[in-house]
This record gives sequence, structure tokens and C-alpha cells, in this order.
Amino acid sequence: MFRRCLRVLALLPLVLVAALTLTAGPAAADSAAGLTTVEVAIPVSGGKTLAGTVYAPRDAAGPLPGLVLVHGSGNGRRAGVTPEAIAFARQGLAVLAYDKRPLDQPDYSLLADDVVAAAGVLRAHPGVNPAAVGVWGISEGGWVEPIAAGRSADIAFLVLASAPAQSPLRVQNWNMRNKLAAAGVTGALADTLSDRLYRLANDAGLFAEADHDPIPALSALTKPVLAVYGTDDTQVPPAEGAAQLRRTVTTPLTVRFLPGAGHTLRVLDEDGMFTDTLFPGYAEIVGEWVRAVAAGEVPPAHSDPAPAQSALSTALSPSAWWESWPAQLAVLAVLLVTFLAYPIIAAARRIRRRTVAVTRPARVLACTGVLAVLGFTGYFVTVVDSANWRGVSPGPMLAGRPVLWLALQVLALITLIATARTAFAWRTATGDRLRLGLLITGGALFLPWSLYWGLLLP
Repeated sequence: MFRRCLRVLALLPLVLVAALTLTAGPAAADSAAGLTTVEVAIPVSGGKTLAGTVYAPRDAAGPLPGLVLVHGSGNGRRAGVTPEAIAFARQGLAVLAYDKRPLDQPDYSLLADDVVAAAGVLRAHPGVNPAAVGVWGISEGGWVEPIAAGRSADIAFLVLASAPAQSPLRVQNWNMRNKLAAAGVTGALADTLSDRLYRLANDAGLFAEADHDPIPALSALTKPVLAVYGTDDTQVPPAEGAAQLRRTVTTPLTVRFLPGAGHTLRVLDEDGMFTDTLFPGYAEIVGEWVRAVAAGEVPPAHSDPAPAQSALSTALSPSAWWESWPAQLAVLAVLLVTFLAYPIIAAARRIRRRTVAVTRPARVLACTGVLAVLGFTGYFVTVVDSANWRGVSPGPMLAGRPVLWLALQVLALITLIATARTAFAWRTATGDRLRLGLLITGGALFLPWSLYWGLLLP
């Protein structure tokens, strides 16, 4: 269960664009009035063919600039980016939306090859200017499209939407910290459910592309770049991303911020759900910039003032040997064995009708130790499994702390006190010293383990 949930977490995107996996409803189809739609096939590697749709103004005069839409995280289909396709087409562009190759784990290199293939199909499409075909990508697409641009000189420009300019591991950790802060989780538990969680997941190989470095591909770009961020993005650090682009991209770079927009750059409804409506001004920014580049009038470098971020992202150091998943799994096993050995041995002796010596501190230690270890593991997995694009659910809160976490901390404290009392009793015990010794060993190991995972920290 624990490994399954961590694997699910690793497949969350780093970033987590729910709007890109939504199915466009009738409203989106109705809004395509005045546009032409043509179904196309995109041959890609592995003998596969991806289905796509080209949107274009019905009464267009002359060849149009082309724009290929690159999905965010997850196995998105065309419907997920239909609102963007329609809105950009209304700006006088021929827009190709295609079904993303389904993968169990993201492979940016493979996805970049698919982008190159899609761009080739759009360049050959009737009514498209083959010299003015570029790519747009949101979230995870911001890692993919610079790789694609480095493999095809025919990609004329890039539009980066909510693009991360740091590693997926760093961005996803920042994302989780924002979720925890929004849920009111602070202190040691916040570190446990962010830094330590993602280092463990990365060490266990459950986070594909975790250490991908976007800088080489960005610094190698030779074509104009437009980057658009929402100032209220909590999934990708907008100010840091823009600053990294300014330091890295050497071609003409335009950075625009949409005040009040979130990660998907779409409008929210009264329930906080994403709609099919792009944030005001977004489509116009993209359309105006693309048309200027296609006309040979590349806008000079420009950057809007960056918004303030409530917190900066931080790079996660590699796990030490004792933090690795095999070491942590071994510690869990040893703790459970040593705590459970005490009642199991007692039960076996009773079955044999043998006398069983029982001390109250030892009984408390065996009970609270097992409850603390199993309770922590269950709570950890449950909270991680609750994380989605809207946030995370730590459970009922009391005085700024989750009630279940406070209960686990109390159990951990009682376990340590019981360990000390059991150790004192062991010094004068005349029998059953081996069983008590195993129990005390578990209690001694519990101390560093519970400190590391924050059970004994504020």
C-alpha cells in the first residue's frame, strides 16, 4: 500500500494540471463556431500513431502561423487542451491539438520526439506557413518543448505556459509545501510530508525524471520565447521560473505575468473549479506575440515585474544511506518485530501453560510502540494519497496541528518514557531478560527514527 501510494504520487505531475485532463463539454464545441477542424494522424516512434485535430479560422486569408499544443502531466487527450486550441485559433493561428502518448511514467525525451513529429504534420497542413510553426506547452510541457526545439531547427518559436525552470523534484516539493501551508500544516509534519517524502520517493525510484535539469535545453534555444505565468500559481514557482529563464535563455525572451491567474491560466468558477475559459488577456498575449514573430517582427526582450512568492523552492539533497528506502524499510521491520515479540512470546508461553512475567512499563512500551509505528505509517500514506491539484487533507485540526498527528506524537512520547522505565526494570530483572532486551532495543531504535520523521519535534 505504501509503495503503491508513493508510485501514484510520483505520477502526479509535477505538476498536476487538472484542466488538461478535463473533457471539453458542449460549451467548448459550440465556441468552435467560425473555425474549421480537420482530423490528422501523427506517426511517431514505436509504430504508433497519435490522433490530432487542427483548428483554424474559417475565413483565413493567406498562410497562417502554426502552433502545436504540448500537454502537461498525465496522459492527456486533445479534449484537455481544446479550450486553448479554440482560443488561439481565434487569434488567427492554425492550432494542432493531439492525444498525448500514454505512458506509465513520463519520458521527456520520447515526448519531445512526438512534439517534433506533430510539428512536422502541422507544417505540411494546407493553409499553414511552414516557416512559422512553433510550440506551446503548459507545466510539464515546459520541460518537453525546449528538448524538442533542440532537435528540430524547423520549430520557429516557443510559448512556455506556467513553465517550471527547475527540476521536477524541486518543483513538486514546493507544490506540496504550498498545499500543506494552505491546509494549515506547519512545523515538523510539513517537513515530513514534503522534503523527507520526496527524497524517499526519489531514492526508491518512484519519481520518474525527478532530477531532470531543464537548463541545458533552455540555454541552447535559438528561437524566440514567450513565457506566460499566473501570479497566483502554487504548483510552479512563477517568480523563480521567470528569473531562471531570464538568466538562461539567450534568444529574445518575453515574460508576461497574468495578475490573479493560477497554474492553468484558466478562469475558476464559484466552487474553485477550472472552467473552459482562458484567463482574460491570455489568448491575446499569445496571439499578438506569435503573429509578430511569424511576420518577422520579433518583439524585443521584455519582462513584466515579477510577483512576490510566499516561499522559495529549495533543492533536495540526495538521501544518506540511513535515509534510503531499504534502510527505512528495514527499520520499520525491526521496530515491529521487537515491539510485537513481547506479546507474541507471552502468548506462546501461555499456550504451553508456562509462567509469563509481565511488567507494566514493558506492556505499555510494546503497545504504544506498535501503535505509534503503524499509526504513523497509516497516517503518512493516507495524507499523501489525499493530495491532488486542489490540496491535501491532513484531517481535523487543533491549535494549528492535525489531531491525528498530535495523537501520534503523544504515543511517541509515551513510548520513550516506557522505554526508559523498561530499561530500568531490566537492570534488576532476574528472568526474561532476553524478551525485555528485545523490547528495549526497539525502544532505543524508535528514538532516532521518530526524531527523523518528526514525531518528537514541534
